[in-house]
Amino acid sequence: MKTIKSILENHDQDSASDGTSETWIQKFENEFKINLPTEYRNFLKEINGCEIFGDEVYSIYETEEELPSGDLFYMNRRNSLLDEGLLEVFSNDIDGIFYLDLKDGSIKLNEKSQPFSQNFQSMIEKLIN
Repeated sequence: MKTIKSILENHDQDSASDGTSETWIQKFENEFKINLPTEYRNFLKEINGCEIFGDEVYSIYETEEELPSGDLFYMNRRNSLLDEGLLEVFSNDIDGIFYLDLKDGSIKLNEKSQPFSQNFQSMIEKLIN
């Protein structure tokens, strides 16, 4: 079975880092009062972010402060859909904003009720292909 890391290794885009710790993921979840789906947690732990055709899949930056930093943190500070369980995880100029549905792990594009993909990994695969 393919992993997100193996999919990205065969793609010409760079991974942002080696991953973030469970501690920082929990700090992120506590700050927003959410629970991340297992698949997305594993992505953050293993890779923590990447670029797809020059656009960053959001990541968490560990800081010396108590709160995390990074695009995942900042973009969701102003995300009005988070109350509806939609976490912003990626955006680009061509398609728009991609949201992770915290209820079922699917990916929604631009708030549409129909999923763009069944899960986070299939989003990565669709965007690369």
